[in-house]
Amino acid sequence: MERPIILSRTPFRIPLGGGSTDMPSYYEKYGGFIFAVSIDMYMDILIKKPISDDYVHMHYTQYESETSAENIRHTIGREALRMLGVNNKVSISFKADTPAGTGLGSSGACSVSLLKGLSLYKGGGISNVAAAEQSFVLTQNLGLPDGKQDPYACAIGGFSVLEIDKDGRVNVIKPDITNETADSFFENCLFFYTGIHRNSKSLLDIQDEERILNLKHKTKEIGQQIYQCFLRGDLDKFGALLDKHWQVKKEMSSMMSNEWLNEVYEVAKHAGALGGKIMGAGGGGYFMFYCPTKVAKESVRHALQRFNMREMDIHIDEQGARAQVVHF
Repeated sequence: MERPIILSRTPFRIPLGGGSTDMPSYYEKYGGFIFAVSIDMYMDILIKKPISDDYVHMHYTQYESETSAENIRHTIGREALRMLGVNNKVSISFKADTPAGTGLGSSGACSVSLLKGLSLYKGGGISNVAAAEQSFVLTQNLGLPDGKQDPYACAIGGFSVLEIDKDGRVNVIKPDITNETADSFFENCLFFYTGIHRNSKSLLDIQDEERILNLKHKTKEIGQQIYQCFLRGDLDKFGALLDKHWQVKKEMSSMMSNEWLNEVYEVAKHAGALGGKIMGAGGGGYFMFYCPTKVAKESVRHALQRFNMREMDIHIDEQGARAQVVHF
């Protein structure tokens, strides 16, 4: 008897503009704007029916085997199973290309991938946009301070613009960015993994404070300008706006950066980077720097060697979330 498995893959994402305006505390008052791109780093999930029992099995950094889904400790896994009405008879294995808490939208990629895979496991399927919205609902059910960006940007694939209405509806735009501009972006950027993990909840919780709202207005405005830079192919202007965004982001909280991260940033700029950013909520994870020329890029790469960060070879992922049944 053949026992097929389901493979579900969802890319992580890089935020390019408008970050944090995707949270309900902001968009319900002012509307949100996000510009992002999905990349070739993934959350992969394998789902199959267990043979020796009818339990729920979950393999991640830990292993769980429970008679019922409600006893599972993996919060996103437990809630996804509850939402889709899967209480037992399932084995799920998670494999991510980056640890959680590194700013690439791991919780959104995880929940989208799981919802896509479990929907197929039940004999149906779900569109990427539907999986993104259900993923947002999932995080809200768990009381997480997550926004719309991660599930949508990860699910859709490629470059994406999200215009978020005050009622939470998301207008998804696939921007007309030339292949030349897209290639130049990845060729001119340097990506480094700092090795620092952080809990984004504490960083995101403080962003509900009234004093932060004016900074978010600036973030949205800069994000819209960055989007226009990509449409025009003016990436050097994008690099300068990255620097402006970095200054605004640091004003949001003292936890956004630290002395070491500030030093990394200043060394990169002194060596020739026009600007850069820490991915996601801040505090660690991945650094991105934009360099206007190959000479500047090599200068920045050389200058940052003393910080012993891992340089990442990152490219665009155009497909977004996908899941399929595999027969052997």
